[in-house]
Amino acid sequence: MTLNKENLASNLDLEKIKALLGDERYQHTKLVLESALKLAEQLGLDLKKVETAALLHDIAKSKSSVELKEILKNSKWEPDQLEAEILPVLHAPAGAVLAEEIFGVNDPEILEAIRFHTLGHPEMGKIAQVIYAADFISEDRDFEGLDEIRIEIESDFELGLYLITTHIMKYQLERKNFIHPYSNDFRNKLLKEK
Repeated sequence: MTLNKENLASNLDLEKIKALLGDERYQHTKLVLESALKLAEQLGLDLKKVETAALLHDIAKSKSSVELKEILKNSKWEPDQLEAEILPVLHAPAGAVLAEEIFGVNDPEILEAIRFHTLGHPEMGKIAQVIYAADFISEDRDFEGLDEIRIEIESDFELGLYLITTHIMKYQLERKNFIHPYSNDFRNKLLKEK
């Protein structure tokens, strides 16, 4: 996928994004963008918002845990105590902070999508759900059962989200990792709606 300023709907500085992400994470971001735009188009969502959220979803991923905690200190995106102990997910709320501070993003739907793209949240809107799903199904991911989830989410978005949350929770349980209530509550909401 060739990504340049001419084919962007948003006014983001791609060179700045690439510098913050590094080459490998930038490639992942482009694949998330591709998946996100495909899902968003099917769902009739604002493609510019989805594009911005996809491009910035991992903007804090290269930061150390010390840096992430400093970024989050006294911010409106500060994680709760349990989330603060799940270090691999801290880049999500920190990313919302950086999206505001570095890129001037102030749209609540975009910031919510960045903030909750790792754990999910029972109250997140469709744009956030798309980024959560696109990050999981992006073409650089490869594990057992993923192809079925990719097919399902394109035919039944809510069922696909349920399968994603269930897969993530099984994975975390197998590794004896914490499961944040946001993830559990999101899965329960999807289950109840199905």
